[in-house]
Amino acid sequence: MLTLGIDTSTDNLGLALIENDIIKAEYNLSLKRKHSEKLLPLMVDIFANIGIRPQAIDAAVVAIGPGSFTGLRIGITTAKILARIFDIPVKGISTLEIMAAGVESEYILPLLDARRERVYYSFYKLNYKENDYLPKTLLTAAGARISELSNILRNYKDKEITVIGEKRHEVIDHLKTNKFLVNQSAAEKNIPRAAVLARLGRDYIDQGQKDDIYELKPTYLKQPQAEIDWQKKYGDN
Repeated sequence: MLTLGIDTSTDNLGLALIENDIIKAEYNLSLKRKHSEKLLPLMVDIFANIGIRPQAIDAAVVAIGPGSFTGLRIGITTAKILARIFDIPVKGISTLEIMAAGVESEYILPLLDARRERVYYSFYKLNYKENDYLPKTLLTAAGARISELSNILRNYKDKEITVIGEKRHEVIDHLKTNKFLVNQSAAEKNIPRAAVLARLGRDYIDQGQKDDIYELKPTYLKQPQAEIDWQKKYGDN
């Protein structure tokens, strides 16, 4: 099974092709706001470099956020188009879950910067010692102030928590101050890896879990600024 992973949810643009358990190619590039102009050329490049035609892919997998409003739309729209053109399944995966699935630790707190001393977070348990690399969600994705995390995680204070992602140093300091057992992982674990995304999607699709291309949507967790401005000016109607 040849699976294409697409991630445009953060400043990093990720692309990966995996065939069964073999990583054929992977890009993880810090491109900031250039996803719209770089995604398609990089897709052409990744197929050309390994001598595979796009028609050969069996599934498309895409990160659905939380993340950049524009970036999420770019990646999800591309995955939907591929699914429709090639008549292949598509699966959307949380950006936070992708990050958690790339860490060999039991309790994992992945983070994305939500600005103004806030983060987007989820909390996962991973049974990696039993070769189960599908994270189990303990706390669903949400936004919170860093200062609120010790209360949010209070039921797991006796667990060793691996903190990864953006704002991790501030969160680690906060949790340590509140007597949590925390550690951090290597630098490459702090971004959503495209190969991890492709592997997760493949595993979910193998289990019969796929998304309807007409219902697959981004996970924002925060209103787009244009909607906020509209409601301020015109109300909810």
